[in-house]
Amino acid sequence: MPDQNPSSLRTPKRLLEEARLFTDEDDERAALLYEQAAVRARLYRDQETLADALNGMAKLEHKRGDSNAALFHLQEAREIRRALGDLRGEAALLCNIGALHTDLGSFNTALDFLLQAETVHGSAEDVLSATISTNLARVYDDLGDPDSAERHYQKALTFVRNAGHPMGEAILSTNYGEFQLRRGRLDEAEKLLSSALDITSRKSFIAADALRHLGVLYRQRGMLEAALVAFHDATNLARASEDLDILIEVLISEAETHLQEEHLTLAQDVLFEAEELTRSSNRHRALSRVLKLTSQVYEAEGQITKALSTAREAHDLESQVLKAEAEQRTKQLATQHELERARNELEQQRHRYETERLTKEKMERESYERMKELERKALYDALTGLPNRLLLADRFRVALEHASRTGTRLALGVLDLNKFKKINDTLGHHVGDELLIEVARRLEPILRAEDTVARTGGDEFVFLIRSITDTEAVMAVARRIMQAFEPMFHLYQHHLHVGPSIGFAVFPEDALTYQDLFEKADKAMYEAKTRGSGFELHGLQSSDRMAPITLESALHQALKNEELDIVYQPFTDMHGKPRGAEALLRWHHPLFGNISPLEFLPIAESTGLSVPIGAWVLNKACQEAAKWPGLVLSVNLSSRQFSHPDFASTVKQALESSGLKPELLELEIKEELLARQLERSQSRLGALQELGVRVVLDDFGEGFTSFTALKNHHVQGVKIDRNLIQDLHPEAQGSRDEILLSAVIRMAQALGLDVIAKGVENEYQWEFLSTLGVTAVQGFLFSRPQSAGELVAGL
Repeated sequence: MPDQNPSSLRTPKRLLEEARLFTDEDDERAALLYEQAAVRARLYRDQETLADALNGMAKLEHKRGDSNAALFHLQEAREIRRALGDLRGEAALLCNIGALHTDLGSFNTALDFLLQAETVHGSAEDVLSATISTNLARVYDDLGDPDSAERHYQKALTFVRNAGHPMGEAILSTNYGEFQLRRGRLDEAEKLLSSALDITSRKSFIAADALRHLGVLYRQRGMLEAALVAFHDATNLARASEDLDILIEVLISEAETHLQEEHLTLAQDVLFEAEELTRSSNRHRALSRVLKLTSQVYEAEGQITKALSTAREAHDLESQVLKAEAEQRTKQLATQHELERARNELEQQRHRYETERLTKEKMERESYERMKELERKALYDALTGLPNRLLLADRFRVALEHASRTGTRLALGVLDLNKFKKINDTLGHHVGDELLIEVARRLEPILRAEDTVARTGGDEFVFLIRSITDTEAVMAVARRIMQAFEPMFHLYQHHLHVGPSIGFAVFPEDALTYQDLFEKADKAMYEAKTRGSGFELHGLQSSDRMAPITLESALHQALKNEELDIVYQPFTDMHGKPRGAEALLRWHHPLFGNISPLEFLPIAESTGLSVPIGAWVLNKACQEAAKWPGLVLSVNLSSRQFSHPDFASTVKQALESSGLKPELLELEIKEELLARQLERSQSRLGALQELGVRVVLDDFGEGFTSFTALKNHHVQGVKIDRNLIQDLHPEAQGSRDEILLSAVIRMAQALGLDVIAKGVENEYQWEFLSTLGVTAVQGFLFSRPQSAGELVAGL
């Protein structure tokens, strides 16, 4: 997450640059960055960056429907630009305010701001002048003054051409062309729209919009076939540019054309897609238009009942939209009045403050520092620099609104440090404070930018995790938190291992409000502290309990909870006849899901769990293999398992209890293990030979120890490392890989050893190995790992 420590803050300009990068790609993240840029710009007294950040915030606020907040921030940004004497910047903001009022339907207010923008900007003929003139044209058009609108469209077109801005010219030509089309000036409209197509090379969403208007133009001229071609091309471009609004408009125009030609089936097909798009995206006004056209289709088909019900739905939707807009407009007018009054009061206060600043320089500096400190104390924890309870609550409110609107989840977590009170009491509060600072430093980098970790008091930290997909996403965060506590804390002269207790609750499954979520997460945290599990997730099971979060802790319980299982991958002789199968361990955890052996086997080995787990595998596999019709069972051994003094007894017990013949048990040992412990291994290998079981070197050819290991006369076979097999392919005949593999196999054969090749995945590899005379092959070409029942059924 963003670094909140005052000693390591990113500059306001850096935050502003990051916000602009995420705008339109990830608006939620961009909004957070704009907010941080504004806060820090105020602290640094960077007025120019503050104005830019406020402008960016306003754009996103208007986009998500919070136009009142957008207007407030645009007004503040405009006042900053005016105070800086930045006329161009002030004109741009006046233009933005005017455009926003146009979108809200306040056309006279919009006109006032846009005329101010034109006056402030002066006689410059640049892109900003074109933007101001375009917005003035829109307002005059909405006010019913087409002549003034046309004058400003012409001015804007001249400005944008003089500025050498082709994409701006294309957009303006499209808008101007649509304006001429509505006025019935078809020739002028066609020239403008064709110009837009030429500029864009008939690509992008601009071309899609221009083609849509051309289609309407052709339809008005009675050129229905040409209109449909234009709509078809516009549809393809809108899909390619992923512009849903233009795509919906094109589909509606195309349906109107089909309806005009009385092609009812084609019209219905197009309207069906348009209805799906408008319903799924909650575009109610467009959906009302689609339903009206659909009603006309039903009426033309004679389906009067359907036509009536569809028309009624369209009418109800339109009424809802108009009612909602009226209510929103009423709220906006009331809020704008309050905002204007507040802005005037703020302006008066700023004038008084400026007067005092000119006469009392020292007092102003002290006041500024005091304000900055108060803001920091109001939103951030004084000790750690993390967000405090107040800022967390505000961010939760924003996150909850987003989750409710998008149907996504969020998680709230509570963390408590184990034995923190004891550390405070025995080592002193200065050590406890330093511990809290170090914990905050470790926790911040493990979260995403949109997530939050806050200190809410004492040794309590609270996490807000946004947009989680499932329980595993919460688990992943919890694992990272636990891992952050693994290194020792070095505090003054003390070296401490401190662990956390963490509880999480998820919206909306566990609760719907901050207070309820916090209580559930806090309860889960105390459950974790009581059980010593490290982490608990509320509501995951009926008893509100879950397994410990760390894989190591979970692995300790895997055998007891019957989470381990064995699958078998067969190996066959070179004629395809089954010779045996290798036992492969699998672990399915109820929370973590299927865990790769590459992940849990090293943990088992490092903790010593490989000994009891290995014994369980050996016993269970022997029990199942005893039911096979004379097939060899191959079992992998770990280093700790092979080195255990009672290993031979474990093998003997497994054979006796299962009734499996010793000659049908094959134990696989890593070649480096045998080479490293060659002398100490002699007695164990001898004991295995006395039992009558076979020993095979696994991953033969993987390292440089094979030649030493091969000297041991207790070894009866080798399994070629899959890395030597996978590089075999027809395009590399006679390659170094083939020469090396051939040499390794011939050396093993010369010593009278069985040679099994594993990892065989295609016909070429199998044919090449056949020419070398290997004893058996194993791999996905013949069979994937399967259960014991599936193995027996397939024999």
